[in-house]
Amino acid sequence: MARILVADDERSICDAFRLLLEAEGHTALVASTGEEALLLVREQAPDLAFVDVRMPGMSGLKVLKEIGRIAPELPVVVMTAYGTLETAAEALRNRAFDYLGKPLDLAQIRQVLRRALHAPAPASAVTAVGEDDEADPRPRLVGQSAAMQGLFKLIVRLADNDLTVLVQGESGVGKELVARAIHDSGARAREPFVALNCAAIPEQLIESELFGHERGAFTDAKAQRVGRFEAAGAGTLFLDEISELPLHLQGTLLRVLQERSFERVGSVAPVPFRARLVCASNRDLAAAVAAGEFREDLYHRINTVALVVPPLRERLEDLPELVQALIRRANREAGTAIRSVEQAAVERLRAHAWPGNVRELEHVIKRSVLSARGEVLTVHDLSLEQGPGGVDAARSEVERLADVVASVGRRLVEAAGRTAESLPLHELAMERLERALVQAALDATGGNQVAAARLLGMNRSTFRAKLPD
Repeated sequence: MARILVADDERSICDAFRLLLEAEGHTALVASTGEEALLLVREQAPDLAFVDVRMPGMSGLKVLKEIGRIAPELPVVVMTAYGTLETAAEALRNRAFDYLGKPLDLAQIRQVLRRALHAPAPASAVTAVGEDDEADPRPRLVGQSAAMQGLFKLIVRLADNDLTVLVQGESGVGKELVARAIHDSGARAREPFVALNCAAIPEQLIESELFGHERGAFTDAKAQRVGRFEAAGAGTLFLDEISELPLHLQGTLLRVLQERSFERVGSVAPVPFRARLVCASNRDLAAAVAAGEFREDLYHRINTVALVVPPLRERLEDLPELVQALIRRANREAGTAIRSVEQAAVERLRAHAWPGNVRELEHVIKRSVLSARGEVLTVHDLSLEQGPGGVDAARSEVERLADVVASVGRRLVEAAGRTAESLPLHELAMERLERALVQAALDATGGNQVAAARLLGMNRSTFRAKLPD
């Protein structure tokens, strides 16, 4: 059968691989350092190699590069317990056959074995993006879960093309980080990355914000203004919450994407649109299309490639790594010196529901780091309480409201059953409840419709339709 190299400094990993490979009828060649691995490549000519990223001496990524020079036909699977997009990008760009996160899954290893041993030799190596910069203070995507590792691979494959990408996922999962990762991983990395949250701009200003305006285009236009489409240049334009774009501007956006040009407000002179477009939404856009709230033709135009970012509750195996990264960031921003986190604290965080996803976790870590009394973050330092206006409290209030509605509903149905005519009880009750919620949100936001709609999780068109008369 095949000779398969396993390079890992953990004896238990090598022993597990040896048992699995011999059970599959293969011969295992084991190395504990990068130098030993390269020697076996030269002397034994293996058919496949599994190489760990972090080993004493030469790193797995350097081993990968050297194998690309001395045995370019050898498929290499990179393994790591420290999953970042940058590591995945470098591995895949240096012609790694695949990229596996630890802890390893035996079924996944068997699947890789079958694919690799029957795969054609790679056509050529590709250019590396460089070493991971640990001093880079920007937030980064991290995660060992299968969902995140799959996302990393898709990002790397999308980085150097111009396809329009739609990033979908709940609020707080990191959709803008995905857009930035696509930008930073490709040829456009030296060009601008321009982001706009479509839900945060008043409807009467959003066209000017997107496309700019000429002097005198409207009352307060005292000078020419460059919009986001123009400011993006040859880089990336990220439109967050694209579902909140008014319908008439959805048509304008579709035309811009088709013609690759636009006009500033108050001008008829075309301006070329050279950037790559990445859109994001926390809503189901297909459902919005069905409801008549989003143009179907625009949906298909921006949905060339769809990426789904999983919610935190579906990738809790990534939580320890996320906590460590967020503590490092909080230390930089707040000047604190938290060095570690106790296991009890991690388990308490794991038990939380995380309705606000990674954004909520970030806020919890920031509060907790500031209140910590030593260099170790303990379970007693955690600040998971949301307060009277927080998400958890709001959910509790909804549950209490549901109990009240159920009780009132039973009485209404019983009363209706004693009449001879049908009453639109459901329609009436829902209309009154929705109008009351809308009015309460308006009162809480000082009459700001955009803020009130976001508070209730509605898009602006649906919110306006439910405004009290």
